[in-house]
Amino acid sequence: MRELGRTLINAAAMVGVGMALAACGGGGESTAVMKNQTAGQGIAVGEPNGGVPVVSEYIKMAQQASCASTRNNLYLIDSKYVLWDRAGNCADNSTGQTLMGATPEAVLCTSGDSIAGPRTSCLDASARALFDTMLKNLDKADLGLGAGHKVEPIGFLPKSGTPVAFKTIVSESFSNIETPRKVVIKDAAAWSALWSEHSKTRIAAPEVDFSRNMLVAVFQGSGNPGCGSFDVVHVGAKDGKLLVEYEIRDMSPVMICLAAVTQPMRVVSVPKVDAPVEFRKIVNDYANFTTVEPHVRTAIHEQRNVVVRDEAAWAALWAEHAGSGHALPKVDFREQMVIGVFRGPKPNTCHGGGIGNVSFQNGKLQVGVVDTVPGPDVFCGMMIVHPAHLVIVKRSEAPVEFVTETRTNR
Repeated sequence: MRELGRTLINAAAMVGVGMALAACGGGGESTAVMKNQTAGQGIAVGEPNGGVPVVSEYIKMAQQASCASTRNNLYLIDSKYVLWDRAGNCADNSTGQTLMGATPEAVLCTSGDSIAGPRTSCLDASARALFDTMLKNLDKADLGLGAGHKVEPIGFLPKSGTPVAFKTIVSESFSNIETPRKVVIKDAAAWSALWSEHSKTRIAAPEVDFSRNMLVAVFQGSGNPGCGSFDVVHVGAKDGKLLVEYEIRDMSPVMICLAAVTQPMRVVSVPKVDAPVEFRKIVNDYANFTTVEPHVRTAIHEQRNVVVRDEAAWAALWAEHAGSGHALPKVDFREQMVIGVFRGPKPNTCHGGGIGNVSFQNGKLQVGVVDTVPGPDVFCGMMIVHPAHLVIVKRSEAPVEFVTETRTNR
């Protein structure tokens, strides 16, 4: 009876705590957070003992992240917790780590940067030591937790159209693999075998953490004259696949060609996923863009940069730009796309603006925009002008970055 009495008293105390929370406005989000906090060994309050997180819910959350283009990793820990580690190019909150329990809403600890500086906090104090260890060891496969814990990376693709960070592991002009080949490598044994075939030397293959990453390799094959550019230029999610784009570009107008036949190859590391991998080859001449109807006077008078990858958007832009008096130029959007710059109103005819160059840089398609202004002794026609430039380039799903420079006419 004494034990029963103690149980009833404890239950009444818990009801009292719940009523006090409700009276203080605890019936909203605060109640939900409290319900999902963990106690002791991470068993969520209100959840079945030993409940396993549903991985798909965490993947959906990570796919919708707005600042995770550089790093977007999920780890299942001891079948109880999920750690989310992300980073991106954002002015604020560019990095962050979150430890969760049985659901994405069951947030136990968070860490990240902010305008006020780095912040780390834990709603569940019992998870703090575990979280701190992981924060210090994000570069390790076991997150620094050791053999007493089970850490499983969760591979997933970001939403379609999102770039995937990649790192070049090997970049060479000569290979013993002399036929064109594209390879996906997901374990050390396959990497060792490919490396032996490529190098045929005693040089060890570069080390790769295959618990988190996989490799994609592109071999161009033999017969190249040694005056071209060859590189993996973009990796991203596209319609449920991992898209790997590589560019072959003729640089002979600006390069001294090697007096040798080459076999260019590239190997890059990407986060490990189970999705199919699609390779896309982009072949470019040194002059890798074509100007569209340069003598059309634009009706777009505000400053604007555009990237067009489909027929409907192209027809709408052309109608706005050229009106009904000019036929729509043909563009094969299976292989091509349109990039345009509209520079807005300028005070005289000595002002100009257009695309000077297009090239892949750090996983982006970088568009160099050149604005021209008159020097001090240049005579100019006094009328308002609206410089514009539309070009056709080979299609790529890479993000497009516009970089502007100003040059003075003398």
